[in-house]
Amino acid sequence: VVISRDLMKSSTMMKEALVAGLTSSGANVIDLGCTSAPVTAMMAKHGDCAVYITEYQEYNLVSGYILMNSDGSLFGKDQIRHLDMVFTDRPPMPDYRHLGSVRTFNFATEEYNRKLLSVLKAPAGSSIILDCNCGMSSDSAPQVLNAMGADVVSLNAQKDRNFTSRSMNITDSELKEVRQFVETDPGAIAVILDRIGSKATVVDEKGHVIEDEKVLALLVMFLRPRCVVVPANITSLVEDAFWGRIDVGMVTPFEQPPDEERRFIRAPNDAGAICDAMTNDDADIGFHDGGVIFNDISLTSDGIHTAAIVAQMSAENSLNKMVSSFPEYYRDSRQFHYKCTRDEFSRMIEDTLESIKCNGVENVDGWKVNMDSGWFMITLDEENDDTVSILAESTDRAYLIGLMEIAGDIIDECSMGQ
Repeated sequence: VVISRDLMKSSTMMKEALVAGLTSSGANVIDLGCTSAPVTAMMAKHGDCAVYITEYQEYNLVSGYILMNSDGSLFGKDQIRHLDMVFTDRPPMPDYRHLGSVRTFNFATEEYNRKLLSVLKAPAGSSIILDCNCGMSSDSAPQVLNAMGADVVSLNAQKDRNFTSRSMNITDSELKEVRQFVETDPGAIAVILDRIGSKATVVDEKGHVIEDEKVLALLVMFLRPRCVVVPANITSLVEDAFWGRIDVGMVTPFEQPPDEERRFIRAPNDAGAICDAMTNDDADIGFHDGGVIFNDISLTSDGIHTAAIVAQMSAENSLNKMVSSFPEYYRDSRQFHYKCTRDEFSRMIEDTLESIKCNGVENVDGWKVNMDSGWFMITLDEENDDTVSILAESTDRAYLIGLMEIAGDIIDECSMGQ
């Protein structure tokens, strides 16, 4: 098992407890020390799996464990359920003669930096304000961007030895500081990395934060990938960008693959499902929970890699102008309650959708109904057996209202069952 940790003080204690448990169970451990999440994901191939001990984002109080497969992908729901079964009925422990061993490896970050530089195909002659948040990405992002030729102004690029937990979201004060640097350097952009290097927030030349899905759309237009995997409920902007339905004047050194080789895949909104789809279809790019996954290094979200690609893109493109030329996609959502059983409701929905005139129904995380100028999605609530959600999207506000009415009528018709 490959393990590493972030700078959170509780992560050290939890790492030692993990090592003790693994070795006493007979497993051998490769300890990478303090690294970023993308580094751990890349190094996971040296073991059967990997564990990254990091600030637990849900409560922002203590460390937690991120479990990765040997390809760097996060454990899926089925794997987590299997672990719960193992914990319920634990196997016998080996005797002292079969205890595991611990081996340290101190050059994982250097290997990651070299690997990332080797897969980046274009220089980065841009000015970029880089905020590493005093986290583990400070060992990679400034060095990689500098080696690419970017003019880098590094903020908080030192690791905080008094690392304390706080919200993983960007604070107003952090954004204000970055904007001040952008305003004093005409043409510069900014990238703010989270503390483990898994996600990147991009700020354009005018100091505006670019939404994660719009960043993905820009990356798709720049890199021109052969295959992309995204969650089923993602905005159509990304798919339109992938198929070239939007022209923002992007300058890119990458060539477009033949259309017959290209695939745009929607998968369930689960890290394991996204990574499984990427593996099965050999996808170049994936997207989950705001993070971009690049298949050429590992199958985990990589904010450092994202920053490097954005730096390449901004060398000959204005992020602000391109994003400003995106069409507007309007969304609406609503929740309903139904009175029959979940199975009865599902059968009624499927029977009803068969009679609707549409451009196709996708059964991914629910029922996604594609129409001429938009789509709506019906999703069952995982926690409440009597709740269903509707999400609709269109580039036309009036059409969006019509989509919501159609979806609402379908729910009403099916809510009582047969």
